[in-house]
Amino acid sequence: MRTPIQIYLLLGLSAMLAFGHYTWVAPTAALEPGKPAIIQVSHGDVFPNGDEAINAAQVELYVLAPSGAKTKLTAAKAGETVTAPFTPKEAGPHRLVMVQDRGITSRTPQGVKQGGRDKNPKATQASRTYRTAISYLNTKTAKPVGLELELTAERTASAWQVQLLKHGKPAAGVSIEVLLPGASKGVVTGKTDAAGKFTWTPPATAKGPALFSAMFKDPAPAGATYDAINYETSLYVTW
Repeated sequence: MRTPIQIYLLLGLSAMLAFGHYTWVAPTAALEPGKPAIIQVSHGDVFPNGDEAINAAQVELYVLAPSGAKTKLTAAKAGETVTAPFTPKEAGPHRLVMVQDRGITSRTPQGVKQGGRDKNPKATQASRTYRTAISYLNTKTAKPVGLELELTAERTASAWQVQLLKHGKPAAGVSIEVLLPGASKGVVTGKTDAAGKFTWTPPATAKGPALFSAMFKDPAPAGATYDAINYETSLYVTW
C-alpha cells in the first residue's frame, strides 16, 4: 500500500504529463455556405499551430449551426492534426465541438495499461482523462453546449466574460489560461469566482484569435476503480 504522500506525488507527476500541451478546434478557413471546409483539431504547445495528432478514434466532433442544427463529423488523423470535412449550409455564427474521452488507464510496473484498479490491482496510479474543446465562430455569445466540462463566453464592449461549467454547474476556483497567436505558454489571468466566471480584457493590439484553457484534477467519485479525473477544456474565440 502506498502512503497518501506517495499517491499525491504520483498524481502530480501524472498531471504534468497529461497537461503538457493544449488542444483546440478551429476551421482552417472562414466558413461559407455551400463551400467545403476543413475542421481541424490541433494539439501542441505553440498556439495556433498543432504539432501532434491526438487519437482520432477517441474523438467525437460536431458542428452546431446558427439554427441549432447538429452535424456530426468523422474525424481522421491528417499529419500532425486531426481533421474532418464539413460543408456549411447556413450563414452566420457556428460552434465547433470536440470531445475526447480517453477512458481509464493505470500505471503499472509493466507500463501503462487500459482499465482501473479492478483490472490492474498492482497499479501505482489510475486515472480517467476527459478533454473538450469548443470554438465560437462569428458569435459574441452562445448557450452552453451541455458537455461534462466546458467553457462558455460572452463578448462585452471591451472584454470577454468566460464561465467554466462542470456537469452544467459553475466550477469555482479553477485557473484559466489565455493564449494569443505565437504563445508557447498560456498566461494565467486568474481563477473562476463563485459563479465559475472571470473577465479577460484583450490587449489593445490583439486581434485574435484567442484560446482560453482550463486544466485541473478532481478526486474520483466514491467507489470508482481509479484515483482521479484529469479534466481539460478549451474555448477558441475570434473578434
